[in-house]
Amino acid sequence: MGKHKTSDLLTLPGLLEKTIIMAEEQIHNFEYLLDSWNDMYFLGYGSTYPIALEGALKLKEITDIHSEGLLSTEFKHGPLAAVRKGYPIIFIASPNDVPLIISGINEVACRGAKTIVIGEENQQLRSNASGLLTIPAAGSIIDSILEIIPLQLLAYRLSISRGFDPDYPRNLSKTLTVD
Repeated sequence: MGKHKTSDLLTLPGLLEKTIIMAEEQIHNFEYLLDSWNDMYFLGYGSTYPIALEGALKLKEITDIHSEGLLSTEFKHGPLAAVRKGYPIIFIASPNDVPLIISGINEVACRGAKTIVIGEENQQLRSNASGLLTIPAAGSIIDSILEIIPLQLLAYRLSISRGFDPDYPRNLSKTLTVD
């Protein structure tokens, strides 16, 4: 939490519950954009970069979809070449990073990508992205914790729709082995 008030964490249980409810109400709006794709990117910046990595990992583990989490500012150094019409890119947006995220959205949207943003309600994000999956307004530090919930639910739903049991991912070892 750095120099932020740790008392903000006291609001976390209620915000987590609210996030689950909000995500469950909205997630069906985005499944159709993703269901037919076998590759996608998750992009974050600053505190949302690790969330992008975790979202991509969860999707990869339980759906057999190739996904990568990347720093949004490094996306144009190679991965941008994969973008084509309809290609899904999920942005994780902190309130402090909205202008940067909009720049990234516009960079891929002009190449035909479908962009989904996970973040607080923001009219600029809503008008620039293909879709905005909102979380409760909580500020940039707590947002990073809340933003993983819609990503986990999305991975779960896509896993089920592809016929995989998310509780038993294929080809994963959850133990540490020594070579």
